[in-house]
Amino acid sequence: MKIVVSRLEQYPEDEPTSWAVGFNVTAENDRSFYVDTTIGFDKADNDSDAVDAALAGLKKSINSRVTALNKKSSLVGTEVSL
Repeated sequence: MKIVVSRLEQYPEDEPTSWAVGFNVTAENDRSFYVDTTIGFDKADNDSDAVDAALAGLKKSINSRVTALNKKSSLVGTEVSL
């Protein structure tokens, strides 16, 4: 599994109260999805802490989705011809 930080910004833009943290997650069979969350400033002082807190909070959900994706055949979604 590969997890890449794809969003990291203070949220909402006008009057920030939290970090918006998003990840692109790729399973072993190259299927992928995006997931994000917000982490309040009271739970993370900086962007690094926000990423760590977001991963901790999303870990169970990410693992569950990756497990489901890994069960799909790599042929699902491929183009075939007659």
